[in-house]
Amino acid sequence: MKRLSVIALAALLAFPLAAHALEKPRDWQAPPPETVPNHREMWRQVIIELARYAKSRKNDFTVLVRGGVELVVKGEREAEWDEVQDPDGRFFEKRHPLGQAFRPYVNAIDGLVLDDLYCGPEAFGKPLSQAIKDRRDFDKVLAEERARGIHRPALPEPLGPFSIDPEVEKARAAEVRRQADKVERQRRVLYAVDTLSQAGRRILSLERCKDAKAVDAAYRDAARDKVLTYAYDDDQRLNRVPRTRPWAENPDPVPTLNQARNWLPVLSSETFGSKSEWVAAMERSNFDMLLVDVAYRGMDGLSYADVLKLKYKNLGSRRPVYAVLSLGKAYDSRWYWKPQWRTGEPAFLFAPDEDHPGSWVADMNDPKWKELVGKTLVGIIDSGFDGVVLDDADTYLWFEELMPLR
Repeated sequence: MKRLSVIALAALLAFPLAAHALEKPRDWQAPPPETVPNHREMWRQVIIELARYAKSRKNDFTVLVRGGVELVVKGEREAEWDEVQDPDGRFFEKRHPLGQAFRPYVNAIDGLVLDDLYCGPEAFGKPLSQAIKDRRDFDKVLAEERARGIHRPALPEPLGPFSIDPEVEKARAAEVRRQADKVERQRRVLYAVDTLSQAGRRILSLERCKDAKAVDAAYRDAARDKVLTYAYDDDQRLNRVPRTRPWAENPDPVPTLNQARNWLPVLSSETFGSKSEWVAAMERSNFDMLLVDVAYRGMDGLSYADVLKLKYKNLGSRRPVYAVLSLGKAYDSRWYWKPQWRTGEPAFLFAPDEDHPGSWVADMNDPKWKELVGKTLVGIIDSGFDGVVLDDADTYLWFEELMPLR
């Protein structure tokens, strides 16, 4: 990538780290539970150090994280990890309390980007404030019951009617598990949103909706919840600059993220014939904030002059421009890729993501990968971007599946 400065950020990122994939590496052997690291804490520390470095270079630099809701509040996985590491409870008083926010992490970031808060299959169907209250009230009831020795699942299990067909019962059991998993994922999102909102952090969302009516509903619901949303109704909208006017179009300058009423993510430039065409299309828009790839087709990096053009709406008023930076995955379409690379060579290419050909889970414990991430962050700052969205931030979840604690 052009204009990327070289920097030794390995010292800042010197933490063992997690990654994400959909298939186990070949001949993988899970390590003993007592040797499994706390991947979530590893991710937190890396993001904190990246944020600190960026803000030391530019104190108003914005750091957003896409996904990774489990990093905000301590959950059951980390509580179980504590038990495995300290079965006798000798260091019980030093443990971070279950359900409590990780304040250093919350303080380091400026907001959270979530996918499908309003249009996805796990949408809440009610105001976020009400969903948060309902969830916290119910969890309080469950906690009080557990204190009295009563243990019940968070989702009631059906009592019948039952079938004598084993396949029907297997399907029923699978559906119960899916619904329970959905409830648990929703709970994690709500706790993260509540914690970050109370800390004054911004919540953004990307909404892939089924039609134009659902798009409008998503925008209305997001405005009610004070969520900064970009909604679209086809698979390609994150690669385009819409010809329609932005929702809640705003002629005023937008000095910070908190003043933005709308935003536009253009995460790929594949649909544009040249870098100049890509930049010009974004420059002609009136969105309050832009999130863009750092390079045209992953190779030709945006210069300082390119970014400066994007910092002004077509109307002429100022807006912030952010870059997207993947932490947990490497891509063969990126400026750093070499033709001879394959899984395990270099070592940070831990495993291919079978659902997204051309992407690999990156071993963030590898110094070479840390250096690559560091170079990209420096290039983003040097090119004049106002902030960064750290993408692929939930890859620790796959490592947790790969390394069970039981």
